Amino acid sequence: MKANSIFTLAALALVFSGVICAADNQLSEQEAKDGWKLLFDGKTTEGWRGYKKTDVPAAWKVIDGTLAQTGGGGDLRTMDKFENFELLIDWKFETEGNSGIIYHCSEEGGQPYETGPEMQVMIHPADKAPGKNDGGSYYDVVAPTKIATKGKGEWNTYKIVCNGTKVEHWVNGEKVVDVDTGTEEFKAKIAASKWGKVKLFNTVKNGYIDIQDHGSKIAFKNIKIKVLPETK
Repeated sequence: MKANSIFTLAALALVFSGVICAADNQLSEQEAKDGWKLLFDGKTTEGWRGYKKTDVPAAWKVIDGTLAQTGGGGDLRTMDKFENFELLIDWKFETEGNSGIIYHCSEEGGQPYETGPEMQVMIHPADKAPGKNDGGSYYDVVAPTKIATKGKGEWNTYKIVCNGTKVEHWVNGEKVVDVDTGTEEFKAKIAASKWGKVKLFNTVKNGYIDIQDHGSKIAFKNIKIKVLPETK
C-alpha cells in the first residue's frame, strides 16, 4: 500500500473515532453532544469579571486567542457558579511563574483561596519530588502523585473533576490528585494545613471558578466545562 493511502486511511480512522480535537477555543461536535460549554471564546472576556470587581481588570487581555494576565489587577472569576463539573483549561508561562485555578469559591472571604481550594499552577523539573505546594496539588493540602507539568513556553492542560465530595486533579492527561473531601482523613489534612484556621475554606459547594493573578504573566486558552448531574 502506498504511503499516501496509509495516511488517508489513518486520518479517516481518527475522524470516525472522534479523536481529532477541535481548534483552539472551540468545541468539537462530540464535546457539544456531551454537554461541554466554552468559558472563553478566544475573542472576548465575556462571562468573566474581576474578583470583587464589576468589570475585567485592564491587565487581563485577549491576545492571539489567549486570555492573558499581563501584569497585576487581581484575579479573574466566572460570572456563573458551578458545583459538580469537569473543567479543562490550558495554560503557559513564557518564563517561571506562579498562578492557580481556584474553584468552589465565593466573595465572602478576603481572597478567593480563603473559600475555595486551589489547583496549583507552577512548573518544575520532572525529577523533583512532589510537594503539597507544587504544580497540580490541592494547594497546601494534598501533593500531586508526580510532577507532570511541562516546562516554560509549553502548554499544559489541567482537568479538575468535582463530583459531590470527590475531587480529581489531572495534569497533561495524568491523574495526580484523587481525594474525598468528606472523609475525616481529608479534614485532618486541612486542619494541618495553612487553611486549618480559615473558617470559610472548603465550605462553598456551589461557587465561582477563579484564575489567579499571582504577579506572573500567564496565558490561558481552551477553557471549557461540563456540568455533571447533582449528587444525591
